[in-house]
Amino acid sequence: MANIAAADNPDLPFPFPILEVETPDGWKPVAVTVGAPSGKTKTIVVDLTGKLPAGSHKLRLSTAFEIHWDRIALFEKSPTQATEQSFAPTEAVLAWHGFGQYEDRPWTQPLTPIYDRVAQTPPWVVTPSGWCTRYGDVRELLAKQDDALVILDAGDEVKLSFDASALPPKAPGMQRDFFLYTDGWDKDADYHVAFGDTVGPMPYHGMNDQEYGRDDRKHAKAEWESQYNTRWVSGQTLQRHQSQ
Repeated sequence: MANIAAADNPDLPFPFPILEVETPDGWKPVAVTVGAPSGKTKTIVVDLTGKLPAGSHKLRLSTAFEIHWDRIALFEKSPTQATEQSFAPTEAVLAWHGFGQYEDRPWTQPLTPIYDRVAQTPPWVVTPSGWCTRYGDVRELLAKQDDALVILDAGDEVKLSFDASALPPKAPGMQRDFFLYTDGWDKDADYHVAFGDTVGPMPYHGMNDQEYGRDDRKHAKAEWESQYNTRWVSGQTLQRHQSQ
């Protein structure tokens, strides 16, 4: 809603968080981009190297968004001997999961679904309709960064398995962390989202995000779409029933 309002009224201040530092002349903005959390329960890291005036002691965040921060901390960089290894999943299966029921949390905390406690019907009434990826093996679609995507709809999940033996042994004194790299888009069934009630038009790398669905690209159905996108999802709220 804030983005829509800012687009309609150029005099409205841009609402994303701004980091400020206290100086003898008052609070001044720091030349960094903070951004907003990309989803719930996310961490934002801001590099302040060379950005703060000498003698700085106080920082603050100013924003027009209702963002509930649960922790703000300063860290010092330390030299590391990090190495990076990448490996693909040995299994990638698209399947139905359902809709996680929400934890009982205060209103100031994000809605947090419980993975193992699911309902078969979503707590909303609009689901984007269209052709989605058929259930089953989708490793080919996840193998590289391109415009061939796994199309999930509400209630779907992709189960990934990795073979840890493919990694080299850890050197003495080293620790290992894991990061899941993803590349893609997500769409809300929102009245302010272009084509929010349909799966298509299909996005693609290099498109003009502001012209989504109105650009000049003649989108012929690609071979991967004809092969994989054979599961029709209706715009009606999904329901799942036990067959007799």
